Amino acid sequence: MGRMPGRSCSSALNLCKFFYGNERGMMLMDLLLGLALALLLIGILQQVAGLVFSGYNTSSNRAQLQYSSRMAIDCIQQDIRTSRDFQVSADGTRLSITGADGDNFSIYSNYGNLYRTYAGTAVPVAENLYSVNFIKSGSKLQGELKLRSQDDDYEINFFCFSRVLQVQE
Repeated sequence: MGRMPGRSCSSALNLCKFFYGNERGMMLMDLLLGLALALLLIGILQQVAGLVFSGYNTSSNRAQLQYSSRMAIDCIQQDIRTSRDFQVSADGTRLSITGADGDNFSIYSNYGNLYRTYAGTAVPVAENLYSVNFIKSGSKLQGELKLRSQDDDYEINFFCFSRVLQVQE
């Protein structure tokens, strides 16, 4: 049995013909094995990328809901703290406030937004709000905001106390 050029092979082990005998077949096997490994790697990377993207969307939606709720609570608390008086509608969905200078305005939810009206003009304060409920007890306002995004619901309960302002004459 002759030696193959460029390769050392023991004559006792006739494995050289098995491994190196058909170079074309071995290259095809290498190619198929490489493609299979590449497809496996691509599949794993796709799964990891999908999980990262899903986590980013979830945290982004939650951050948006938290931002909207913070804007709504800040607006309501500022208006209540600087008001002379405030009233809640019978169903608890509308808050009517008399400001320190006697101006009247209201806060309510409509079409997924929280609005603040002043002099007949409604200005959106927060979005993704699908339910609001106010309860008045003396100078204390208890509120419940329910927000909803594509994948998540968020509920906030808060208390706020009015600081009765004395008008100086």
